[in-house]
Amino acid sequence: MTSPRQTVLSHILPESVTRRSFLRGALGAAVAASAAGLAACGGSNASTSTSDSVVLKVGTTNSKTSFDTQTTSSTWGASENICDTLVTLNTKTLEVEPLLVTQLPTVSDDGLTYSFELKDGIKFHDGSTMTSEDVEYSLTRLLAKKAEADSFVYIEGGQEVLDGTAATLSGFTVVDDTHFTIKLRQVYSSFLNMLCQFYASIYPKAACEAAGDAWGTGTNFIGSGPFYLESNDESSEVVLKAFGDYHQGKPAIDEVDVLYIDDANTRMMNYKNGDIDLCFFSTSLLQQYESDDDVKDQIVFYTPAATQFVNLNLNEPKLQDARVRQALSLAINRQELADTVLSGAAIPCTGFIPPSETGSDEGADILEYDPEKARELLAEAGADGLSLTAQVRSQDQSVMVAIQNYWSQIGVNVDVQTIDAGLWADSRKNGTLQVTLVTWSTLSFVGVEHMASYFYSTNASQRSSFYNSSAFDGYVDAARASLDDATAKENTIKADNQLVRTDFGTIPVVWPQNPYVLRKGYDGLDILVDFHFKGMTYSA
Repeated sequence: MTSPRQTVLSHILPESVTRRSFLRGALGAAVAASAAGLAACGGSNASTSTSDSVVLKVGTTNSKTSFDTQTTSSTWGASENICDTLVTLNTKTLEVEPLLVTQLPTVSDDGLTYSFELKDGIKFHDGSTMTSEDVEYSLTRLLAKKAEADSFVYIEGGQEVLDGTAATLSGFTVVDDTHFTIKLRQVYSSFLNMLCQFYASIYPKAACEAAGDAWGTGTNFIGSGPFYLESNDESSEVVLKAFGDYHQGKPAIDEVDVLYIDDANTRMMNYKNGDIDLCFFSTSLLQQYESDDDVKDQIVFYTPAATQFVNLNLNEPKLQDARVRQALSLAINRQELADTVLSGAAIPCTGFIPPSETGSDEGADILEYDPEKARELLAEAGADGLSLTAQVRSQDQSVMVAIQNYWSQIGVNVDVQTIDAGLWADSRKNGTLQVTLVTWSTLSFVGVEHMASYFYSTNASQRSSFYNSSAFDGYVDAARASLDDATAKENTIKADNQLVRTDFGTIPVVWPQNPYVLRKGYDGLDILVDFHFKGMTYSA
């Protein structure tokens, strides 16, 4: 008999659901606890774990992008471990909790003014003390860099900073070194959730300004988080050291060595050999390692708030007819793809928003599979003999090849090209990817924010999407402005349907599970998209 898979965030998965029933498409889990008591695998322990020092070695791909999450989201979690945000999501309850502040802010009766108090004496890694001015600087810079701009323009003066017509946020008032207020221009129900996002990390103003464009490269990245950046050669290894002055106490793990190993199979061989202690691995290797006695008991499945989708560049003339986009969606057999290519470690999409997030449509059916209708739509659109180019990163190659096969069955030819992660990131930002595959996650677990972070018009223009729908933006705005959960959900579902079923502005494929392995002795790992090391302990 097949044993149940170890799944973090398992409270969303019914207790009766086993691995076998999950493979038939049951909804998977969604929010986080660590994998405790995992059995040992072959090879020696990679950690340098003595009575004096504990070193955790982590294998990951090199995204070849800056650690500055106000300019990119494509890192392995550097910002989350080096920097803190004002508030944070509890990984088990998904409730917003204070982090850099003494308590959750008080809010004025009209729902517009938030009053915050920083903890006393919070230290940055360079020894400086965090003040309200650092918070003001970080949130202003976030808008100036256009990171998640549509979420933070709700701050008074945010639109002006975004447009470059103002250098300061008129809605941010520094009261003193530890007290400040933020005034919104209208009610925004997701505001605190968005302050949990790594985009809203608090940077030291002086150090960030001094580094200029080099911020986030090399060791030019300083925060107040549990680990500081000791070294970074940008090609093979990053070393993090526990911060002795961390405001929540020095972490139990003394050092984290992040080793860049791009090839998924090589990462797992390194794990088996004892060279690393922790890594995500590809679902293409799942059947192999679930049958490997050295590894199978250490596999854990994390279900993030994430959607894997085909991103279509709507500036491309070939993709501007909605009938063509609908045909491409209809051609994909999502259930078959999840069960075979992804070895059951995925849920076929019924929309864009996963079931783990607020605003998901629990009654929706799996997105339609009808290749005959797809062929008819292509003929109506005069798109017979359609040829496309799909550029993807190595981790997305197997799924894109499967989609290539589905599309070939409706007469669409796709040239799948696997490109370097750094080139992919640059190409997406520059708007030159015609078709690609993206797994997009949210740290807020708020469905409308998940969609808006990619497809709201001001964001889509930066991500090789160029989706621009006043109807979609309007539903997003309405959901954000509502303090009534039912109304917010209604508008969120309308936005999802506008994006996916009316405009076919993108093609959701699956909601993935991310398998990882963790060596015996380690406990307390938290995950919200990326690994969080500060609560980890080691016991030999």
